[in-house]
Amino acid sequence: MTSARPHTPADGVVVGGHAQCVRHPNASPLTYRGTNTWLLAAPGASWAVVVDPGPDDPSCLERIEAALTARGMGVSAVLLTHDHADHAGCAVAAAARFDAPVRGLRAGTLAAGPLVVDGTDLVLEVLELAGHSSDSVGFYVPDGDLIVTGDVLFAQSPTMVCWPDGRMGDYLASLDRLAHFVSERGVRHLCTAHGAVIDDPRGRIDAARAHRARRLNQVVAAVRSGIPADAPALVEAIYNDVAPDLHDAAVRSVNAQLRYAYDEGLLQEHRSTR
Repeated sequence: MTSARPHTPADGVVVGGHAQCVRHPNASPLTYRGTNTWLLAAPGASWAVVVDPGPDDPSCLERIEAALTARGMGVSAVLLTHDHADHAGCAVAAAARFDAPVRGLRAGTLAAGPLVVDGTDLVLEVLELAGHSSDSVGFYVPDGDLIVTGDVLFAQSPTMVCWPDGRMGDYLASLDRLAHFVSERGVRHLCTAHGAVIDDPRGRIDAARAHRARRLNQVVAAVRSGIPADAPALVEAIYNDVAPDLHDAAVRSVNAQLRYAYDEGLLQEHRSTR
């Protein structure tokens, strides 16, 4: 399976005419080159929506403010793809600095469907994309042929299913929902939270699903062969291609795979995952 070569978004680059990336320098094994904040605004607009303002670091707000000032824009709302700290750590501070409300699924201030943001004519739609976390959502911008996807997909690597809040069944269902939406609406760009923009949405979604199926098959086969149904043991046995500093993330994903295998009858449960 091939996909279009991804490009790396950078400060000042606008995707689909409506989404500008502001990257924060919080690089780590889990955040890759850092968290991408997305400023959503129609061309020439005076007001923007800030998606995922970033970790709890005052310099994040300074970078966002500099990008807004350069384009002469204020902030209508701060939206969260989910509430993990690398995305939402400075959300409260951003709301205060920009005098704008914070809206997220876990807080009950977002719901699936069309999203009206006071002070802007930007057309938005919220997609529920649970799996990485239970509160993960995406933001569809039809005029830009794009979706801001948070941590649902990456161009450079698989994402983590953050068990126990994240669930494998939810994640697979979200990939199916996203694939259908992309095809139905003609979406051209997925603006991810870490790393490059995905310009071949269906190819990357299909690759993510194939990766999950392959890992699930490895886990099921390993347990059937006699390896204990224990996430650390399974990571040691089958995740030899994962860097040591991603071990804890792999343990979470394996626990999610075990739970899914039990629920789907692929394995017989003898004890609870931890």
